[in-house]
Parts: sequence; C-alpha cells; structure tokens
Amino acid sequence: MKRSEMMLNMIPNIRMMAARLAALLVLAALFCAGVQAAMAAEETLNIGIGILQTFSCSEYGKDPTLSEKDFPDRGGVLMAQHKRTHFAPLVTLDGNGSVIPWLAESYEISGDYRTITFHLRKEVKFADGKPLNASVVMFNLDRILTYGWKEKFSWAAAVKDYESTEIVDENTIRVHFKKGGLDALKGLCAAPGFGFFISPWDVLPEWDIRGTLKEDRKYNGLGPYYVDENESIQKQKLVLVKRNSWYDELNFHKPTVDKIVFTVISDPQTRVAALEKGKIDYISRYWNPSWDSLPSLESNSKVSIVARQNTRMNLLVTAWWKEPFNGTDGLKLRKALNYVLDRNEIVEGAFNGYAVAATDSMYLSPLLPGVADCCHKGYDYNIEMARKLLAESGWKDTDADGVLDKNGKPLRLQFIVCSDDNSDCNWQKDSALIIQSQLKMIGIDVQIQSMESGSRQEAIKKGDFDLRFWWSYPRSTSVTQSLVSDFCTGNDTERAYLNENRTLDALIKNAESADSEETREDLICQACQILYNEAAVIPLVYPKEYALVSSRVKNFQFGAYDALDPFEECRIED
Repeated sequence: MKRSEMMLNMIPNIRMMAARLAALLVLAALFCAGVQAAMAAEETLNIGIGILQTFSCSEYGKDPTLSEKDFPDRGGVLMAQHKRTHFAPLVTLDGNGSVIPWLAESYEISGDYRTITFHLRKEVKFADGKPLNASVVMFNLDRILTYGWKEKFSWAAAVKDYESTEIVDENTIRVHFKKGGLDALKGLCAAPGFGFFISPWDVLPEWDIRGTLKEDRKYNGLGPYYVDENESIQKQKLVLVKRNSWYDELNFHKPTVDKIVFTVISDPQTRVAALEKGKIDYISRYWNPSWDSLPSLESNSKVSIVARQNTRMNLLVTAWWKEPFNGTDGLKLRKALNYVLDRNEIVEGAFNGYAVAATDSMYLSPLLPGVADCCHKGYDYNIEMARKLLAESGWKDTDADGVLDKNGKPLRLQFIVCSDDNSDCNWQKDSALIIQSQLKMIGIDVQIQSMESGSRQEAIKKGDFDLRFWWSYPRSTSVTQSLVSDFCTGNDTERAYLNENRTLDALIKNAESADSEETREDLICQACQILYNEAAVIPLVYPKEYALVSSRVKNFQFGAYDALDPFEECRIED
C-alpha cells in the first residue's frame, strides 16, 4: 500500500481519537469544576473560645450521661461537643426561655403535676441507624437521673423528685415524679446533662444503666455532627463535621453548617483581632470581650454586633447580716445605696450603652414570662433622699475628712470583684469604679479588691466582704428556681438576702411547691414586696445580650442562654 493511501486510512482514526480525547478533557474539566464547586459550597464556621471546658470537663469524647464529678475518668459534658453530637432532649427552651417540644412531638401534664406524658417523634435514629423509642428514652432517663447525674444535680427538682418512667407504647412514655411542681417541665430543661442520650446497645453490659460506654461508640449520638479526631487537639481545638441525621431526614432544625471549628484563643483582644481579620467567624458569647471593645467594632463593616434586651439583672449584694448593713440603721443604709446610684452612668460608662437601668424591679425582670406587676417596683435615682437616710441613721462627717462616720468608725466598705476573663466578670471592674466614685460623693469610702473567681467565692463563703456583685438567673431558669437559688440556698453569707424572721425564705419555698398558678403568684408577690420594703439587694442594670459575628454569618439567633445558641443553623455568605 502506498504511503499516501496509508495516511488517508489513518485520518478517521486520528479524528476519532481526537474526539475521544476532547470528550475526556471536557469531562475532566467538568469534574474539576464540580469538585471546586463542592469545596466552595462547604460551609465552615470558625469559633473563638477562651478555654475548651464546660463543668470541669475539658476533653472531648466523654460519656455525657455521667457527670465528671462522680466519674472523672469517663464522664462529663463538653458543651461545645455534646450539644452537637448528642443533645436531643424531650423538650428544650426556645430563645425566649419558653419550653418547646424536641424529641417529644407533644406532651400532657397531669392535674397534680406529678406525671408528664410524652409522645415521641417518630423516625428518630442514632447515627448508626438504631431507632429511638420509649425503651431507649426510659433507659437514658433512669441512667441520667438515678445514676449518672444524681449527685451532681441533687438540688434539681427533676433529679430529687424523679420516681420512674413508664412505657405506654413504642412512642409514648409517662414520667412520674414523687411530688408535683408547676416547674417540673422546665426543670427538665434547666440542668445540662438531661438531654444527652446514648444508645443502650453502646454500653457494656448492653441496656445496663450502670454500664460503660464503649470507646468506639462515644460519638454515636442523636446529634448531627461527629468529632474529627484527626483535626482536633484536646484542650486546644475541636473540629465537628456534619453527618446525615434525623434532623435532615425529618427537616427538623436542619443544620446548614458543614463543619464547626472551635479554636482556643486565650487572650480576649487576640480573639477580637482574629474576628476582625476573618480568621474566626464568631466569638462564643461566654467569652465575649468587655463592653469597651464594642465601639470600635461598630464601625467595622466586617463585624456584626447582634444584640437584644436581657432579663438577667446585675446587682449589688451587701453583707446584710453584719454592720453596717444590719438592723434598722442598716436598712436605711441599704435604701440609701439604692437611691444614690445613677444607673444610667453605669449603663454608659461600664456597658457602652449595651444595658438598661434596672429601676423597675428588685430582682425579677418585667420581661420574664409570668412575672406579675406586683414585682415591678424599684428605686429611682434620688441623691437627696440618700443623704437624708444616711443622716437619719447617724452617719455624719464629724472630722471633715470627706468620709462619713458613726461612733468613731468611718463608713468604709470592702468591695470584692471578679478578675476572670468571661462574661460573668468582664463588666465588674468598670462598674465597680463608677460605683466607687458615686458613693465617694456622699461620703462612703469604697475599697475595691479584685480577685479570681475561686478566691472570690471563698471570700463569699467566709463573709469576708461588705459589697459584692451578683446577677439573677437568665430566662432559661424558672422564676421560683431563681429565687430559691439566690435567697434560699447555701449558708447565710452566700445568700443574696435573708430577713430577720426568715419569712422571705418560707415564702419562696412555698412558692416552689405551690400547686396552683394563683397561689404561686400570690407568694411571689409577697416575696417581691419584702425585697422592695427591706431594700434587700441593690439592682444595677440589665446588660444586653450580644454576639460578635463576621458579616459573612447570616441568620444568627439567640438561644435561651449562650450554650443553646443554634449557630449551626446559620448561613455563611462570602
């Protein structure tokens, strides 16, 4: 065959090979584009935190149905992890602190408040596909309430009054309590640990409420994420990766974030700088920087400040049981302190406007659901009334040194404040300085002593203070439980106030065990009247809740408290 004929015969083959090669190149390009699109579509939320620790548990991979106090080698809740790998309670709280169904689609409460019937949501599964049913829920409630967290939360009504769980059918249970309580349902939401369920097939022996969780089943929860241990570093970094879950299948609070990365950044200003530079997308609210960081961030287009009115009250507690705060003259001194404080100056000077003056209540915010108008009474700024009360109680500046005195003793008060880096403490220093300045104007010498939280708590137990900061509980806690915790719990020096005949203590405890809404409201009203008449505490401000997020993060919503913020449902837009 001539060369020219051979070349002619090869042309079709060359054309076919070229066409095939072109097709392969197109497919390769499409594949690469698809991979790049998938990679670009993956949403990662980077969160800055102060330490990787919750309730003294500082390691991921622990059994959340056991407390770290009683099972230090294997138990504990690390909220950053377990909230997203295991948390799926029967009921939980919405952003306003109201009870809403979760694993339970609905519920009924018996007339005596001793039994709650839960109707379970169908088609709920653990990560390995095992179904959730009434038997599984009973196993977890018995394990958590009678074994794993019994000692840690012995004060909680859901623990101390728990009697048994009864299986009605595969998707219905009845939870029985030894005595009724109007707050029994909210009590199940109050203490962390009550909503972290594990599979009874994952313990040895299986279905034994005292069994040990298998090491290779530690992430087999009801949550939509698992821990990527290859990327995570204990106490430094936690990486959560989204997995298919019943949240997706039932389209129920479906997570939109594919990966969540918690990174420990111990210095608060470094955390803020990381947010401004785009290295993190969100600062966990418990580790929010102090309010003096906010003005500079307000003008930064890369950062959004999401804020809302809070129900938590910051207040002053006195050493009410000893001089100069006890007795009739002590009552007048407490009233004088309530009148003398210009709370608006604290709002602006210590909180940069992110607070509201607390002059409408002595403890319970009017924004709390179910708080009657009888509790909406407080003290307005009135410096002349303050001076009058001080004079009536015998305080005069006899030696013209600018400090009031009585019986040869100056009116000098030791004020202990917390120095820790967290949202419970970072407002205290600036607030204390403003209060010190305001009290100096009427002749009260305030000496500020700053200390870390552990030392401060010891000082409170010993009664080594005259003034200290405190705060009411957030909207996630029931009104009666808040009152019990602050006015009826601990030794006398730890209580915010206790009147001489102890009627306040009795009223609050009776309100906690009341069997009707009307009776409870009447008892709480009487308690609020004592708080006002006896100037039991000194309300300061309601600090606003705020979150610092990247402007890329959309649809941020507040939880009832910071650990319940549902940021996995946010959108990230570049």
